[in-house]
Amino acid sequence: MKNRNKITVALFGILLFGISISNQLISAKDFSEVENRQLKQMPKLTANSLFSGTFGKDYETYLSDQFIGRDQWISLKTTSDRMMGKKEVNGVYFAKDDYLIEKHTKSELDSAQYKKNIKRLKTVTNTYTKLLGNGHVKVMFAPTASAILRDKLPKSAPKDPQDEILNDMKNSAKKGTFIDLRSTFKKEKEEYIYYKTDHHWTTLGAYYAYVDWAKSMKITPIPMKQWKREVVSKDFLGTVYSKVNQAPSADTIEFWTRKSGEKYEVIYDMGQKKSNFLYERSYLKKKDKYSAFLDGNHALTVIKNKKVKNGKKLVIIKDSYAHSFAPFVANHFEEVHLIDLRYFNMGIKSYIKQQGITDFLMLYHVMSYAKDIHTIQLTK
Repeated sequence: MKNRNKITVALFGILLFGISISNQLISAKDFSEVENRQLKQMPKLTANSLFSGTFGKDYETYLSDQFIGRDQWISLKTTSDRMMGKKEVNGVYFAKDDYLIEKHTKSELDSAQYKKNIKRLKTVTNTYTKLLGNGHVKVMFAPTASAILRDKLPKSAPKDPQDEILNDMKNSAKKGTFIDLRSTFKKEKEEYIYYKTDHHWTTLGAYYAYVDWAKSMKITPIPMKQWKREVVSKDFLGTVYSKVNQAPSADTIEFWTRKSGEKYEVIYDMGQKKSNFLYERSYLKKKDKYSAFLDGNHALTVIKNKKVKNGKKLVIIKDSYAHSFAPFVANHFEEVHLIDLRYFNMGIKSYIKQQGITDFLMLYHVMSYAKDIHTIQLTK
């Protein structure tokens, strides 16, 4: 028995040693296509980083991100946890009807940043209403699946914080600027408004949001029957899937185009890239299929609709939820300017004046705006 235990310990030691050596020999990866994010690189060792403790934390993240066979280990852990009867793995619920639903709690928020972001909503809605006029400024924060599809979650799932957060946002925003999507999404929750493996809304979900936005703007929304709906993928596995590397089923992606025809020019990052299409089909062959909507993340995306001549220009301060939403609103403006605060270095107010913007929309999913560390740019 003692010899058997020694052999087991020796084999385990050899395995750990082998993994450690392999991690050192293999070049660090910059990007994970499965997780669709940048991976942590080897941190620089300095006296300050060492004694402050930041080097240790960064090195731990680096080891985790660069661990050999990382994707396979994630899948193995998911299998193990599910065999033990767990309904939540790595912050993801294995919910009813094949949904993988990302868990959200208020503890994931930085309290100080959250308070700043709520306060800035008041400043932003007041400032831009003075600049553009009443009725031309709107803010819309999309609830995620965990807030709307509550009946699909395990009974043990804790209370979702998004209702409380949305109420804080609504109370902070200038009266008449806040678009509350909750009633519409709860009404339509049995439809396919959220992807089952991704944190975004589907094109149908984005359409329902567009209808609510249009009504708030006193614009007649284009009826669903006037759109051609094209299924372009049936094997989409999104960001929530990437946290567990398992999914009961894949998602379907649809592109919606006007039956009457479209004529656009899309300009990315001040002309670094140009296109005549709102959808970039090359991404459908990749893991990150959601980037087919407006070519993914850019600091600035400008959509020019060559069929509209009304002098109206809309700016959307946004996260990636806006990428599947913008093709709908682009039918009502000569230009739609989408700005991602993470990459955009100009002052928003000066940009609006410079470009002759007539209308303003802020569009994020709830938790994204609540945690955004770049909102200070909205006040410049």
